[in-house]
Amino acid sequence: MEIVLISDGPLPLESPVRKLPFFFPARLVDMAKVSPRTVGGAQVAIIELLDASDAGLTALKNSWESIAEIPAICLVSKKNRREVIQAAALGKTEVMERDTPLSMLVRILKAKVGFDPMATAPSTVPPKTLEAYRQGNAFLESVALSATDGSNIQVKLMNDSAKEILAALSLDGMGPWMEAVQSHHSGTYCHSLMVSGIAGLFARHLGWNEADCQEVVAGGLLHDIGKMRIPLTILDKVDKLTPEERAIIDKHPQFGRDILKPRLEVPMDIKKMAIQHHEFLDGSGYPDGLKAARISPKVRLMTICDIFTALTETRAYKEGMPVRAALGTMKEMGKKLDQDMLNEFARMVIDRDFGEISRAPKAASGG
Repeated sequence: MEIVLISDGPLPLESPVRKLPFFFPARLVDMAKVSPRTVGGAQVAIIELLDASDAGLTALKNSWESIAEIPAICLVSKKNRREVIQAAALGKTEVMERDTPLSMLVRILKAKVGFDPMATAPSTVPPKTLEAYRQGNAFLESVALSATDGSNIQVKLMNDSAKEILAALSLDGMGPWMEAVQSHHSGTYCHSLMVSGIAGLFARHLGWNEADCQEVVAGGLLHDIGKMRIPLTILDKVDKLTPEERAIIDKHPQFGRDILKPRLEVPMDIKKMAIQHHEFLDGSGYPDGLKAARISPKVRLMTICDIFTALTETRAYKEGMPVRAALGTMKEMGKKLDQDMLNEFARMVIDRDFGEISRAPKAASGG
């Protein structure tokens, strides 16, 4: 159950198609490589005609008859006569304006493919955890839309999700939450949901009050909002990142600042968790090189939970570390991390027998 994204080379920066893998399992296929083998099995094809070359379009037309039974939507600017003619030449395609709001495009595609991320969750996941997973996923989808169209962050949904996640962790424990989260098709969503759950448990372990526990869960959900501005060809790349790609990834806290700065509805502590979770106590972190006195306990907690999750996750290009090895690596970071807090974190993880916080590697989502 997936969408295939067809473009002449990388998707243009202006294309709304770049965001679709946050909502659906999706693959990017070059126009020149379209065939029953590369496109077969897709429920819908989205064809981006922006910047398509004559060679790419010719290749697509030559292969089109072999895949024409797949429902297709061509994205065009109706002011661009060339794109409209190209779409018409394919035949049997729906034509849609490129500036159609992303929220509307997502609704149209959901109606066509009937995709429900809950359907991939294991049947063994208890109802309370399944509902928390549903709400967390709904909030992350709303964040992807907000980061794209500039609308307000849905703070009520954020708070309701955080409360539901904490309640599910209290009732069912971490194991079912891990099962549900790891079934998500998006590595970015999976990571954010995992960090939020671990952060909530850790805040509880530290004896923080309920309001602060809920806020760090919300902070976990939002901590990587800046990644909504990074191409998914980089975020979901199968191979190891190049130095240039890593430099783009490292800009996500700054992108998070840009997205959240005008969002007055988002509490300041949550903004700090999104912007500062890669700061280190010795001043060697980014984006601002903050030192210990300027890094709050909530940010310190978020940094520990984020690093632990990143180390133990299995990615397409790496195996996840065993839990004890990850804790050892974090211990070796010394003055970069709050070591007193890290000791408590290690005690919680080992006492709760977290097992391996990993997920099966998936192919790149495209974008």
